[in-house]
Amino acid sequence: MEFRDWLVLGICITSILLITTALVNFWQIFAYLMAINLSLWLILGASNSRKREAIFVGVSALMIWIICISLIFYYWGLFYKRVPDFWIAGMHPGFFVMFPLMWLLIFIPTTLGYALLFNRLNKSALEEFKKKIGKTEEVKI
Repeated sequence: MEFRDWLVLGICITSILLITTALVNFWQIFAYLMAINLSLWLILGASNSRKREAIFVGVSALMIWIICISLIFYYWGLFYKRVPDFWIAGMHPGFFVMFPLMWLLIFIPTTLGYALLFNRLNKSALEEFKKKIGKTEEVKI
């Protein structure tokens, strides 16, 4: 099996586990599985020539997700059914981790960095693709 086949297999397994954990209400395990699943998708979406960079982006995002999810569940347990002793920027500590921290640490750098890993379809690649599929007329994009 090739590298991409292993990624697809991992995505399938984590997807089945996601459905299972949701059905039995194991939401903390669900959150960690979702982080793994999303990281695998990040790696899968990169071009073949950029595997090393894609793995770096995917594993980095996974580590940040795991840390943030752990902090969210920590603060949820710490302040369960009571008002927090402290607030961060006027927010519940778990919400602060969930929204601004995760947004800044994952979504912005990952999105900007990941844009560098996508295959860009240039004119010659489009012509080669059209030859492969047997399409000779003009393709509107």
